[in-house]
Amino acid sequence: MTQQPDGSPESTHRDQAGAEEQVREPRELLQARYLSLAERYEWLEAMINYVPDYIYAKDRNGRFLFANLAIVLNNGFTHVDELIGLTDAEIHPMADAHKIEEVERHVMETGKADLGVEEPRLKGEGWLMMSRVPLRDRNGGIIGVVGASRDISARKRAEKLMSAQTKLLQDVARGVELDVFLRDARTLLEGLLNGRQVGFVLNGEQSESITGDILEFPIFSRDGGRHGALVTVETDGDEAGLMEFLAGIAQTVGIAIDRHRDIAHIAYLAEHDALTGLPNRMLLDRKLSVLLEKASRKRSSLAVAFVDLDNFKLVNDTLGHAAGDELLMVVAQRISTHVGSRGIVARIGGDEFIIVLEGSPEPIEERLASILGNISKPMTVRGVEIRVGCSIGVACAMEHGETASELFANADMALYRAKEAGRNAIRLFTPAMAEDARNKLIRIEELRRAVERDEFILHYQPQKEVRSGRVIGVEALVRWQHPTEGLLPPSAFIPLAEETGLIVPLGEIVLRKACQQTRAWQDRGLPTMRVGVNVSARQFLESSLTGQVASALRSADLDPQWLELELTESLIMRDVEGAIERMHELKKLGVSLAIDDFGTGYSSLSTLRRFPLSRLKIDRSFIADIPEKPGDMAITSAIVSLGRTLDLEVVAEGVETEEQARFLEGAGCELLQGYLFARPLPSSELESLIAGTVAVAAT
Repeated sequence: MTQQPDGSPESTHRDQAGAEEQVREPRELLQARYLSLAERYEWLEAMINYVPDYIYAKDRNGRFLFANLAIVLNNGFTHVDELIGLTDAEIHPMADAHKIEEVERHVMETGKADLGVEEPRLKGEGWLMMSRVPLRDRNGGIIGVVGASRDISARKRAEKLMSAQTKLLQDVARGVELDVFLRDARTLLEGLLNGRQVGFVLNGEQSESITGDILEFPIFSRDGGRHGALVTVETDGDEAGLMEFLAGIAQTVGIAIDRHRDIAHIAYLAEHDALTGLPNRMLLDRKLSVLLEKASRKRSSLAVAFVDLDNFKLVNDTLGHAAGDELLMVVAQRISTHVGSRGIVARIGGDEFIIVLEGSPEPIEERLASILGNISKPMTVRGVEIRVGCSIGVACAMEHGETASELFANADMALYRAKEAGRNAIRLFTPAMAEDARNKLIRIEELRRAVERDEFILHYQPQKEVRSGRVIGVEALVRWQHPTEGLLPPSAFIPLAEETGLIVPLGEIVLRKACQQTRAWQDRGLPTMRVGVNVSARQFLESSLTGQVASALRSADLDPQWLELELTESLIMRDVEGAIERMHELKKLGVSLAIDDFGTGYSSLSTLRRFPLSRLKIDRSFIADIPEKPGDMAITSAIVSLGRTLDLEVVAEGVETEEQARFLEGAGCELLQGYLFARPLPSSELESLIAGTVAVAAT
């Protein structure tokens, strides 16, 4: 049996209350959700409004749907409701509104975002980075556009400042003239600072008239000193970045000033002598070209003089290079003081100076003589009083040359003649000097070819033994068989060979020929005898000399005992220790060594005892005046006695008379050489002479 519901009033009321409860619960839930969404919206709106970037949304007609507070305030409104529904055309000038509309329409039509575009602000100064993306509904349809932009004014300003600093640094690197650099830097800075005055106060100058409070940024030099300061007007709101920028610009200006001074110093060094401060050859050439053009135009006189100090090396060697430098500075000052503004004084190296003298009533020779006199006055160098002379060669413009190179060459020739004249002299160029120089060049080339073609022959002067009357040795003397001039004596080419260095290959030729000829005589059965070969100073200094001697002996298959090398006394006295070392090298080969021209080199007895010698050859200058000069006779006797004491053979050169021969024989001299017995002879004639001597001795 089914029980029926209770129909009483209480039951009905309970049912109604339950229904109401069921309705109230969803409503409260919806209300709670609404409040939550509202809270979230307010929270999101507050968050977006606090973002400094500009954020907005528009419908497809370009009307604002939403904008954050930054957009509202930037466009002159106070609340977002004032902006909602407006278009850009109602806010901005038409041209600006059209540009915005064009970009946003393209985003909505293509669905492609437009990101990171830098644009100037439409209101006020500055830059924005703009980004625009499509606004889509739940189904993905494009219903508008969302835009966001960020103020990048600070970054753009920093980039502008960086660009300005880079530009100035590039100007420094390019070596822009300092005046131009400072002018451009000032213009650039005033443009960046919106017209604020900027100035550079350098080297203690007074600051320009800049009104207001002054900001000063020191300009430091590389060594820590100060060149000056960058100054500008102080204004409110100067940010730290700007201060750092101006400090950096001041540093860049300091670099520019240092570089400018470095370049100026380098340019000075490039055109001036570092020791004396006088112009060098480069600057002299430039200045002389101007003076030559002026002299030619005005028909005025101009002279170029080469000045070379006499025996300057002696000062360096005895007092040291510092003393030599001091002497050069004194000489440079004396010449400069005398010439003054009437010419140019240059140092072209070592102890050589060039003087350019412009027209003057005083004759050139007198002016140069006065300069020479000033140079020669006593001076104290390193506590030592010395006098230094000089040789001067001079050439006159137009008369002796029209160009700098011609004048230099001709003045140099005249200087060479002044030195030949005994130094401390002045010589004016003459055309004959040029002819001599040309002939010298021709002779040098001929001599060079003669060495290559072996145009030399040897003559031999016999050395007679006093006791036996036999020829026991010969001296090899070179002759040049010139293709057109015939047989030339040593005096015609040996000095030139010494000067040019050709004496080294020529000496090797003589050495080989002498060894070969001596061996040939031995093979033909002639009496054995030593051959003497002169060694020049240049040869003796060559490290290859010992090897050359060994090679010549080996090539001729000649026993070393039959070769004698003759060294001049003055040569071995230049460097005694070095000479002794070289002489011992040669002595180890088994050859003999002799001192030629003995008595002219001032060697001491103690020094002579150290030399591994076999002979002394008395210089012919002591023999020539026997018996007229008792002094020469006494010296000759002393040399013979010295030779005996040192157990050396003594040879007298230049014996031409019977009186000389008798004196030498009486003095105890063992060997005689000279025209009294025979002049230097070709090998064939010498063979005949020796054969005759042998025959006479046999009878």
